[in-house]
Amino acid sequence: MKKKYRIKTSCPQCGCSGVSHLSEEEMKKRYGDVPNIELECHECMMVMDADVKESEN
Repeated sequence: MKKKYRIKTSCPQCGCSGVSHLSEEEMKKRYGDVPNIELECHECMMVMDADVKESEN
């Protein structure tokens, strides 16, 4: 079974939130092989750290 990851974000500045579900291959392609990733809020453009966790599904 392939690993799946969930990236959950919530902007501390504007409150905008989002969730993404990615495979291990997609994670490495988009973000490299790092333990923490930084994302940019699509509303206010603030840069924030994202919580990355293995999905339970």
